[in-house]
Amino acid sequence: MARFGWSGAALGVALAVSAPARAAETGYALDIPAQPLRSAMVQLALQAGVSVSTGQAAACGPVRQRLVGRFSLSEAVSRLVAGTGCSYRLVDARAVEILAAPVRPPTPVRPAPVSAPPREVSELVVVATGRPTPADRLAYPVSALSAATLEAQGVRDAADVAQLTSGMMVTNLGSGRDKIILRGLSDGPLTGHSQSMVGGYLDDVRVSYNAPDPDLKLVDVAQVEVLRGPQGALYGSGSLGGVVHLVTGQPDPGGIAGWLSASRAWTRGGAASSTFEGMANLPLLSGRGAARLLIWREDQGGYIDDVGLGVGDANRTVRQGLRLSAGLDLNADWRLTGGWVSQAINAQDTQYATPALGAYRRANRLREPHDNDFAMAHLGLRGRTDWGEARLSLAWLRHELASRYDASAAPPMATAAGPVAFDDDNFVRGLIAEASLSSPADARVQWLAGLFLARNRQDLDDDLVHEGLGALLLDETRRDRLDEVALYGQAAWPVTQRATLTLGGRLFRADNRIDSSVASAGGTARFSGRVTRTGFAPKVVLAYDLASGVLVYAQAAEGYRSGGANTTGAPDQVFSGPNGVQPYRLYQGDELWSFELGARARLLDDRLAIRAAVFQADWRNIQSDALLPSGLPFTANIGDGRNRGLEVEASYRSGSLWLKADAIFNAPELSRANPGFPARSDLALAGAPEVSGSVSAHYGLPLAQGRSLELDGRLAYVGGSRLTFDAKTAPAMGDYVTGRLAVSLVDPRWRLSVAVDNPGDSAGDTFAYGNPFTLRTERQSTPLRPRTFSIGLKVSY
Repeated sequence: MARFGWSGAALGVALAVSAPARAAETGYALDIPAQPLRSAMVQLALQAGVSVSTGQAAACGPVRQRLVGRFSLSEAVSRLVAGTGCSYRLVDARAVEILAAPVRPPTPVRPAPVSAPPREVSELVVVATGRPTPADRLAYPVSALSAATLEAQGVRDAADVAQLTSGMMVTNLGSGRDKIILRGLSDGPLTGHSQSMVGGYLDDVRVSYNAPDPDLKLVDVAQVEVLRGPQGALYGSGSLGGVVHLVTGQPDPGGIAGWLSASRAWTRGGAASSTFEGMANLPLLSGRGAARLLIWREDQGGYIDDVGLGVGDANRTVRQGLRLSAGLDLNADWRLTGGWVSQAINAQDTQYATPALGAYRRANRLREPHDNDFAMAHLGLRGRTDWGEARLSLAWLRHELASRYDASAAPPMATAAGPVAFDDDNFVRGLIAEASLSSPADARVQWLAGLFLARNRQDLDDDLVHEGLGALLLDETRRDRLDEVALYGQAAWPVTQRATLTLGGRLFRADNRIDSSVASAGGTARFSGRVTRTGFAPKVVLAYDLASGVLVYAQAAEGYRSGGANTTGAPDQVFSGPNGVQPYRLYQGDELWSFELGARARLLDDRLAIRAAVFQADWRNIQSDALLPSGLPFTANIGDGRNRGLEVEASYRSGSLWLKADAIFNAPELSRANPGFPARSDLALAGAPEVSGSVSAHYGLPLAQGRSLELDGRLAYVGGSRLTFDAKTAPAMGDYVTGRLAVSLVDPRWRLSVAVDNPGDSAGDTFAYGNPFTLRTERQSTPLRPRTFSIGLKVSY
C-alpha cells in the first residue's frame, strides 16, 4: 500500500467518471427463467440490485416466460407478473411490492433525486444463508442493512453497524485491532491464538480466522448481513457467535458511472480528520462485462495525549485501500467474476488512557504503533446446470499485523530499568476454495450442498527488546500450519402447506501443526505438536406460517472451534496437562449449542416489521485469550457458560419517515469455572451486558428543483459488563450512551451532509483493554471518541 499511487488512482477515477458521454440509461440486464413469482422476484432483486417485498406473492401464479434482455424496473416487473393474477406497486425508483390482487395500473415512478428512506429489513434479500431469500421469509436471527441505510446513517465500519444491530458489539482497542461480538458470546477482548468468535465474509470469501477483524471500510457496500448464533453448519469453525457478511456493489454493464466524496471532521480536544473516496464503473465487451474500481483514504485524527512522551493527539490512524472487481457473462447461463482487495491501517499509537491522569491522558515511555495490512485476490464462477445453480470460488489472502506495547513499567522478565518494548508480528496467508450446488428455485425441496477446503499458514514472531540497552531479552518464533476440509449441506422440506422443516450439517476435519522456538538469556525451549479435530455440526429449523405476514420458527444449531497449543513465555515457563493449573500446553476446543424460538411479522399494510426471539446458548470448554502474570498471552479453557436472552427488532415506515428500534436482554453466567483458572466468583461472561439497544430514524423533506432535506439520527446504549474472566483483570466498563445526528441536502448529482457523532460527548469506557503489561497494576480505560463535527460532499457523474 505504501507504493500505491493515490494521486494516479484518484486521477483515473476522475477521468472515468467525467467521460464526455455517459452511457444512456438502458435499464437492467436480466435473465430470469420461468419459475414461481416469489423466486423470480428474488432473482430480480439480486440481478438488478433493487429491493423487493414478496409477502403477498404466495397467492400468485408462476411466471410463464423467461425474461431475458435489458429492461427498466417497471417493464421487468410488468412482464414477470403478467398472467400471474397479481399486480405490483413501485414504492420508489428502486423498490417494488407485489400485490395479491389486481389494482389500477401502477403509475411509473421517475427516478427520484430524493434518496428514499432506508429499506425496511423485510424488504431485503439475504444471501448469507446460502440461498438468496427475502429477509421476511428467513427462519433465522438475521439482520440486514441496505446501502441506503448505510449512507443515511453514516456507517463507515463494523463499530457503526453495531449501533444499528441488536446484540452486536465491537471492541475498541483501535482500528485493525478489534473483535466482533454477537449476542453476548464473548471470549474476552484479547486476541491470541484462539479462533475468531464471529466469521467475517466479503461476498463469498472468509476474510478472518484467528486474527483481529481487518476492519474493511464500508465503501460501496450494497448490504451488510448479520447472522447471530452459531453458524457451524454452513460456515464451520470460527463462526461460534455468528457471521458478518459484506455484500459489495457489483460491476454494472449498464453504463459508465462513478462518484467522488470528501469529508472533514473536527474532534473536541483532538486533531482534525479527513476522508476521500471514489468509485468508477466501466462497461466492457459491449455490455457482456463490467469493471468497478473503489479507492479510499481515511485519516482519523488522534485524541489521546501521552504526557510521558509529550505527544498530543497520539493515536492518529490512517486507513487506505482499493477494491477492483470485474464480471463477465460467458454465455446465458454462466458468469465469471474476479477481483482484488487491499487495505492498509497504520495507527501511530493505541487509544487507551489512565483515568488517574485524565479521561484522555496517559504517560508511557514508548509509542505503541499498530499496522494491519490486508490483501485478497479472488475468482468466482456461477451458473445454472440441469441440477440447479452451481458456484465455485477461489481466494488467496494475506494478512500482516504488527503491534508494539510499552513494557517498561512491568517487563515480563527481570532486566535493567529503562524503556522495554514488546513487538508482536503476525503474518497470515491463506488459500481457500469452495464449491456448492443448490436446487432450482422452483424445486419443492430446497437444498444446498458444498465442499470447503482451506490451507492457512501463520507465522508469529514475538520479541522483547530493551530499547535503552539495545538488547533482545526474549524471542519467540512460531509457525502454524492449518488445513481444513468440510462437506456441508442443508435441505428444506415443506412438511405441510404452512410448515417447513430444515435439516443441515457440516462434516469437518481440521489439522493444525505447530512449531515453536523460544530463546532468552536463560536458554531455549522448543515445542512441536499437532492438534486435530473431526466432527459434525448439525442444525434443525422448523418454520410455520402462522398467518399472512407472520412467520414463527424454532431452531437448534451447533458451533465449534478447534483446540491448539500454548508456547509463549520465558524458557522456564511451565505448561501443565489437562486438569492442572493453567496455562495448559494443549488447550481444548470449545463448542456451543444454541436453542431459539422466534417470530417475524409484517403488520399495518407492511408499514411495521417486527422480529423477536428468545434464545439460550450453552457453551462448553470456553476458550479465552488471557494473560500470564508476566503480561504475556496464553489461551485458557475457563469452564462452561450460558447466555439466555430476549432479542427484539422493529421498523416502521410511513411516507418519508422511517423508524427503527432494537434491544437485547441477556442473562449471561459462567455456570462452571475451571478450577485451574482464577476466574471471579461473581463473573458472568466478559463483555456481555445485560441490556443494550438502539433507536434510529430517517425523514426526507422534498424541496424545490428536485432536491430534498434529509434528517437522520441514531442513539445507542451499551450496558455494563466486565472486561475479562480473570479475577485480577476484570474491571467494570460499559453503561454509556452514544449516537449520531445528521442533516443532508440532496440533489440529483450531489449530497452535502453535516453531522455530529457522540453528540452527548460521552467518555464511556468501552469494551477494550490498553496495555497488557500494566493491566494488573493500574486502571486503564478506552474512552469513546469525543464529540466530533463533520461535513461531507459526494458528487455523482
